[in-house]
This record gives sequence, C-alpha cells and structure tokens, in this order.
Amino acid sequence: MAIEENKKKGTETHEGFTVGLALVDALPVLFFAGSLAVIASSLAGTGITFALVVIGAALVVLSGLCKVSWKMCLGLGIGDIKILNKIFVPAMATGFMITVIGVIVGTVKKVIKWNLVLASVLSIPVIVCFLIGFIGMGLMSFYKKSNDKETFDHDAKKNWIAQITNGVAQGMFFLGILLAKLG
Repeated sequence: MAIEENKKKGTETHEGFTVGLALVDALPVLFFAGSLAVIASSLAGTGITFALVVIGAALVVLSGLCKVSWKMCLGLGIGDIKILNKIFVPAMATGFMITVIGVIVGTVKKVIKWNLVLASVLSIPVIVCFLIGFIGMGLMSFYKKSNDKETFDHDAKKNWIAQITNGVAQGMFFLGILLAKLG
C-alpha cells in the first residue's frame, strides 16, 4: 500500500517529469564526467593530487547520477524516491570540496603547471567555449534563484530549461577542455 501511495504522490507532485527529461539531465553529468576524466588523465601519476581530484569528481558524478535516477523513477512511474533527490546537493558540494582540495595540493606541490593551463585556456577557441560555458552556468543559476526551490523542484518546464542550459554549458566546458588538451 505504501508503494502505491508513493507512486501516486510522486506523479501528482512531479507531473511532466518524463524519461526524456531524465535523459536530458544525464547529458551534463556525462559531459562533466568526460571533462574530469580528461583533467584526471593529465594528473595521472601525481599521487595525492590525482587521488583527490578523482575521488571528488567521482562523488560529483555520482550525485548527478542520483538526480538523474530520481527523475528517471518519476518518469517511469516508480514514484518519488526522495533520497535520490536529497543526496544531490550535499554529495555534490562534498565532491567539489574534495576536488578543490586536490587542486590546492597540486598547486602547493607544483604538480599543476598553471602557466601552461592558463596558456591553453586563454587560447582561441578554448576561451570561447569556456565563456559560453560560464554564461550558461550563470544563466542557469540566475534562473534557479529566481524561482523558489519548491516550485522549481516540482515544475517540469523549469527543469527542462535548466537542464538544456546546463547541458549546453557542460558541453562547452567539455569541448574546451578537449581542445585545450589537444592544443
């Protein structure tokens, strides 16, 4: 009985959350995972820096996959598996914190050669990709902040807009990182 009530409640409060939305939500997660894989490959063999960046990135990707799974459960009519949604922000924040600590350690140990990183990032077309990515993230943040959390979490249209924007932004970051690595 409780499962049926959960299914009914999930579809009533999250109308319009479809499998398609979940798949669109997966794109920025995949782009981010690709970006971090390229960055981590550049840090391979650097010990603690590599380990921290990989652990942090894995946690960020797993948090994104939890959010995608939550939307997929809604789209498939399984219901609102709240833990998949609630874990997103704390896991993502923790993952980013660990990644930043890895970057700080890499900077202190002089593993990360910032002069080379900046030269790559500031080259054309890499900088264009990053600018589009940052503009997209800024627009998404503004859009999310201009809507209250409760409304945003239950409005499929708002989620579509945010995830398409996030997908474009993360896609541009991924393209920029690939171009920087190749350049």
